[in-house]
Amino acid sequence: MTQDIGSDLMWGPVRFREPAARGPYLWDWGNECGLKGLGYAPTSMGGHHFITLAALRELPKVVAWLRGEARLLIWTYCGFPDMNWAQYGTFGAEVPGVRLPDTRREWEISRYCRYNQLLNEGHFVGHHPKQAVDGLIDRYADACRAAEEGRPRDAVRFLGAALHYLQDSGSPPHAAEVSGPNHMPAESLRDPSQIAIAGYEPSVSFDPRAVVRQLEALGIEHYRWIVPLLAGDRSDEILGHQLVCANACAKAVADLLNQFFLAYHERIDFLPRAAPTDCELLYNGDFSRPADAPQCPDGWVMYWEDRADTRAVAERVVVREGAVVTIADAGERVACRTTWPRAVRGVAGQVFVLRGEVLCGNGEAGIEVVCTDDATRPLAEYRVHAGQRGDWESLELVVTMPADGEILLPGVYARDVQGTARFRRLSLRVR
Repeated sequence: MTQDIGSDLMWGPVRFREPAARGPYLWDWGNECGLKGLGYAPTSMGGHHFITLAALRELPKVVAWLRGEARLLIWTYCGFPDMNWAQYGTFGAEVPGVRLPDTRREWEISRYCRYNQLLNEGHFVGHHPKQAVDGLIDRYADACRAAEEGRPRDAVRFLGAALHYLQDSGSPPHAAEVSGPNHMPAESLRDPSQIAIAGYEPSVSFDPRAVVRQLEALGIEHYRWIVPLLAGDRSDEILGHQLVCANACAKAVADLLNQFFLAYHERIDFLPRAAPTDCELLYNGDFSRPADAPQCPDGWVMYWEDRADTRAVAERVVVREGAVVTIADAGERVACRTTWPRAVRGVAGQVFVLRGEVLCGNGEAGIEVVCTDDATRPLAEYRVHAGQRGDWESLELVVTMPADGEILLPGVYARDVQGTARFRRLSLRVR
């Protein structure tokens, strides 16, 4: 991985609040930027991602250590608390007519935020500084615990949630505890690519409560300047005030990342490792364990290529023989695939065999594997489908991890299916 972590970013216009029914990302600005990771999940508030990007650009040793996790920290993990809502995966009221991608389950975000809205479990952390400081401290403690227990990628995901609360502490409307119509225009940066902390020098120590108090005071000060500009229809003049706060946040983020690096870079790493042989690699391949909703298998997530399609249905169903996944009335591709934390990791040249049973009388339904690099950027896709016999058919898919490949994402899929396709008994092993 090069130290230029922005190399896959082609900056384009930002339209934060316009949802995309097509393309890999929910918000148009993410699609327009040329981001490439299948697991990237840029939120509507692009400032979070560009603050993290600005911090890591000044920390080349941290980037080299994190490898692909650096990109995921930027484009996914630091947005976790904004995507931890039960409406993800549904036709949420916020975006009429478009199904929100189920990002919460895709990354198991409720686990990393320690709060599940659907089950009303855990503790919700507010995004204003007086509450966010506790989220920062607690999630950073989770990151340190995961690192000490030898779970490096869990550590970085918890760290991403911590960074989000830190960044919100310096956002002018968050610092001023302002909701309502002024919140969005006061927070949305017209050009977040200008966030930069060139010449950054690390602080000797990081006191989270002191840093949050400083960011909060700065945010409140600049929100007082922003209010009359918004009232006077001069929103194009607020960028300078936003950048002062965003750059202060970027420096604080860099300090926290540097502290984490110094504490753990000799104890954990993110280097590729071969997948183990002679064991089952797929979590919950028989779909027997439900997630936080019974229609979803634990460790799996539903994916719709056309999120504006209101007809297609994908769900876990319990039948006499056990649990199956069904996909009904699929036009464009609908899939059920493992979550990213449950994806299988290996090295180039390893040969994997995915097996599963499929029942489908028309269209195309089968099993699939996507291979990506360590930052979830796709390298190769493999599929095999059933023969429309109207009876259960056993399928086998043999996949060799390509050069630069590290992540193998298995799943089932259907497209152009009238009626229902059924899937069961998936298994994945190294040959």
